[in-house]
Amino acid sequence: MIELIEKKFEKYIAIERDTISKQAKFYNSKLEVMKEWRDRELELYLYKNGKMLNLSIENPDKKKIKNCIDKANKIMDYISPTSFEIGYDTNYVYEKFFDENVINDDKIAEKVENAINLLNKECAGILFAQIEKIKIHTPYTSQEDRNSMAYFSIRVFDKDSSGHAVSCSRKLMNIDEKIAKDAEEIAMKGKKPKMVKEGKYDVIFTPLAFANLLSYFSNFCSAFAVDAGYSFLVNKIGKKVANECITIYDSGIERDGIYSTKFDDEGVATRKTCIVKDGILKTYLHNSTTAKKHNTKTTANAGIISPSPWNVVLKEGEYSVEEMIEEVKNGLLITNLWYTRFHNYIKGDFSTVARDSAFYIRNGEIESAVKGIRISDNLERLFKNINALSKHKKQIYWWEMENPVFSTYALIKDVFITTV
Repeated sequence: MIELIEKKFEKYIAIERDTISKQAKFYNSKLEVMKEWRDRELELYLYKNGKMLNLSIENPDKKKIKNCIDKANKIMDYISPTSFEIGYDTNYVYEKFFDENVINDDKIAEKVENAINLLNKECAGILFAQIEKIKIHTPYTSQEDRNSMAYFSIRVFDKDSSGHAVSCSRKLMNIDEKIAKDAEEIAMKGKKPKMVKEGKYDVIFTPLAFANLLSYFSNFCSAFAVDAGYSFLVNKIGKKVANECITIYDSGIERDGIYSTKFDDEGVATRKTCIVKDGILKTYLHNSTTAKKHNTKTTANAGIISPSPWNVVLKEGEYSVEEMIEEVKNGLLITNLWYTRFHNYIKGDFSTVARDSAFYIRNGEIESAVKGIRISDNLERLFKNINALSKHKKQIYWWEMENPVFSTYALIKDVFITTV
């Protein structure tokens, strides 16, 4: 395959992915569905005469690959020119966990059943697990990697209230069934919620809720988002974009980070990159093509078209959750967010809805459950208004997020709240 590509193209990237995915789905407090997917795919990025073409082949064999390469060679005459750079860095880090048993059916089912049996209330959710084996070939390197990941997402219901919790790891044994009790406690405390009043509130976001905002923030750091004009971080390198207590890293090498990987889509060794330090934006996330345009070096975040974060890591703060609650005179505790939508990408204006139980705080004490919360605000303004972060940090990922985030609790001042 590589010999054939090298004869016809100046540059190339060939990525072979072989994945096995398992999903246990439960509802009405019963494990109802176990699914399995097996996928083999070859993704090709081919470049010559200033033009780049991207193709993918499912279940590739020699005949499919040859036909695809021949067609690509003919199509090249009809596509527009584009820049395409491939980086080189083989300083690979070999520290991440790998668990062959992460897709073991019996162990997955046991995890789910254990969680259900802890509860007195109705629950629903999924446990998703995956093993990926990957090979990459470029003019500069040929490498292999393997990855494992799992995430457990559970919601517990108590009449008119609910609670949500997640657990993520590269090892199935590290998935914590006891989060089911956390979700149940949130649901039970959220009974008989009162309608929230519109206005400004000091808001404490749990790690589950704040991870949602951090995920969006990190994706706005992509150089592609900046160049395409849908990021509020345009022209803000070296400028303040968050409170001084905020330091954010992107890391492809976290030992238990479920998106950690040996190399990016160019074969470049992944690393830990400081995006924001003490509130100051330090860099965008780059592949080699965007790095050349910005006169800098790749951050090993390819995405050939769009650089994207691996695992977002927020540096923890100095507060306990109890101390944060004591700081609030008129505020809210929000346990989850969803339906986050941006009305103006270049300004960072957005709205999002509080999901599951939320609580009103008066004079340092949780007074009652509340409902109907919509946040209508600006992401940069919120990050500049962060007042405190907790000592506690947790890896968060579920279907509402594009990438995993190691998030703390966060106290944000003067958040604009409207009603749903």
